[in-house]
Amino acid sequence: MMTLAALPVFCQAGQEGTRSSIHEVDAYAYLSEDKTIGQVRSEAFALAKRQALEAARTHIQSLTKVENMILEYDLVQSASEGNVKILEQKDLGIEENSRYHVWIRAEVEYVLRPKVGQKMQTAEALGTGGPLTVRVWTDKTHYVKGEQISIHVQGNRDWYGVVADRSADGTIVQLLPNAHRTDNFFKAGKIYTIPGEDDVFCLDVFPPFGKDEIIVYAGDQPLGNAALEKIGAGLGQFRGSVVDFGKSLRGIRPVKREGTSRPAEFFQNSWTISTGP
Repeated sequence: MMTLAALPVFCQAGQEGTRSSIHEVDAYAYLSEDKTIGQVRSEAFALAKRQALEAARTHIQSLTKVENMILEYDLVQSASEGNVKILEQKDLGIEENSRYHVWIRAEVEYVLRPKVGQKMQTAEALGTGGPLTVRVWTDKTHYVKGEQISIHVQGNRDWYGVVADRSADGTIVQLLPNAHRTDNFFKAGKIYTIPGEDDVFCLDVFPPFGKDEIIVYAGDQPLGNAALEKIGAGLGQFRGSVVDFGKSLRGIRPVKREGTSRPAEFFQNSWTISTGP
């Protein structure tokens, strides 16, 4: 059995997770005698960002059917394409001697808020028709030396995900999936516990004490893969920042059916605990 430092996650009071939609966009800017090639190229990428914003607005509006919920999406409503995170881009150059072609895969974040006077609904209350929501928690928020920690996750819809621990010193360990529990698909409404029956590690509290964070990354399509270094018990450690870890998992792709592309949903949540002697 392997022993790790105490774990944490986000979703406590005031924490609602980070929601986003991921879009793939082709954009074209037409050549002009009044513009340099560089200017036309920049115009094409700016147009691609604006198209991603508009696609996000349309997608988010389709989610407003959740009972007793409204969606506030300041980033989508903004006219600035600077609010779009570019995950991947391709410069395809001049086509047909008339237009400049670019492609981007972009992420647009939005915020889910309850109506005035309503409480934020749980993942269960949102139901399978609502926006993808995954909650994460532990049995309590403070642990002492020698205690063992169990982590629980639950989504309102079927989801694909990764669960990671970021310890007080910044070390990032991917807990799920792992070499002994390889499935990254989770069923709607089902509570999953870490460690589980197939895991060969335990989560004991030991020095150094402090705060830990457990982070859940979820999508309605399979996520990307982070480069992990094996550390035993089927677990892997990410040698980099939590920002880079999250970027690597955002390899999620929009769904293409019958010539159309539906945005991929992405949700990130976490929970924090403290440990002591």
